Amino acid sequence: MKKNVLIISYAYPPNNVAGAQRPYALAKHLDKKKYNVKVVTCDNPDLSIGENKKFDPTLDGVEIIKIRSKIGNSASQLRPEIDSVNNKTSLLSKLKSIIFKTGQRLIFPDKGMFWTPNVKTYLKQNQKLIRDTDIVFSTSPGVTSHQIAQLINRKNKSIQWIADFRDFNYVENWSDKRGIKAQLHKRMETSFLKEAAAITFVTKTMQNAYQDFYPQYRDKMNCVYNGFENKEFKGSANFSVQESKLSFFYAGSFYNGQRSPFTLMQLIDKAIEDNLITEDEVEIRIAGNIEADMKLEMKNFKSYSCLEFLGTIPRIEVLEQMNNSSFLWLIVANLKSHYQTVPIKLFEYIAARRPIINFAPSQSESSQIIKKNNLGYNFETLEFNLEENYLLFKELLFDFKNGQFDEPLSDLSLKDFTWDNQIKQIENLF
Repeated sequence: MKKNVLIISYAYPPNNVAGAQRPYALAKHLDKKKYNVKVVTCDNPDLSIGENKKFDPTLDGVEIIKIRSKIGNSASQLRPEIDSVNNKTSLLSKLKSIIFKTGQRLIFPDKGMFWTPNVKTYLKQNQKLIRDTDIVFSTSPGVTSHQIAQLINRKNKSIQWIADFRDFNYVENWSDKRGIKAQLHKRMETSFLKEAAAITFVTKTMQNAYQDFYPQYRDKMNCVYNGFENKEFKGSANFSVQESKLSFFYAGSFYNGQRSPFTLMQLIDKAIEDNLITEDEVEIRIAGNIEADMKLEMKNFKSYSCLEFLGTIPRIEVLEQMNNSSFLWLIVANLKSHYQTVPIKLFEYIAARRPIINFAPSQSESSQIIKKNNLGYNFETLEFNLEENYLLFKELLFDFKNGQFDEPLSDLSLKDFTWDNQIKQIENLF
């Protein structure tokens, strides 16, 4: 007899946010001969990078239950402008940023709190959903997803609840802060770990951090990486990199400077000064919305002339950009809450089989994965030393000019990082 799985996730396709991919992959790859799958998600989430209206998220054997948030995407009106760099807009952007950040500080536990009341109302009106559920899988970011799963689990004790932590909450995030809000996060997080049947994390580093902090629950904790869709990258070997151009491609946000683009620009500037390359020989293509202040600061570099801002582009174009670039540019912020996790784009970069140029602390899990599988170059950023990193960058230039990357990288490690393989690990917990 099939088991009924209920997935709780604030974000879900067609939303473009990276956090929507994991719950979708779970819904897609769970064995439908064993499981009936339902997904509870937000109908109007506050997600800054919009949605892909051409993408159809419907799947055979999966029912999507969309519930509106009381505020949701209307909060985007308070979000600072990020496309224009004129002074008038920049001042308005700064004012909006202050309002937005102040609002974020007052919200507990996260923006999903405006979604939760309507979800509770829906559950109250649909008690059968709770009675019939065998397994509930809640996934963050957005710990409100776990709060909802906890409510369901308390109403039906026979349910097996798996809480999927993709971002740090109290540990490595609120644990060094004081005040009532920090204590509320600690109390809430502890209750999740106590009541859930199993906890999953997106990296081993993150799992270890939680096991050290909560040793009494260590046996519940498991690591399940994110992944990539194998079918999307079957043509990855047929890339067409322009031999005369050294091209870098970056997809995503710079998180208001937490992920700094300036380290790569410094290295390129120095190579230009040393006549190792010219500005005409370099392309830096960036997909995503870039903050106005960030663009202004980028203008201070010679390599600004090499930049091409693509804006928000469809996913299929992102994949094409990956396949047709010399190097795929990854940046991990110098914060524990960032470098102890792994950006989902790393797995897509791996699938594209192009070399990765990674700017991250050496102890980051991203750096370890790249080093272990010989996937590219790691540049230390925790204490960024221009001269030391420049030596490695010159090695990169030498390897590129000698045609070392004319062929795609080895596919030996690909199977380990497919969504299909990762979801099988979650099924094992079921």
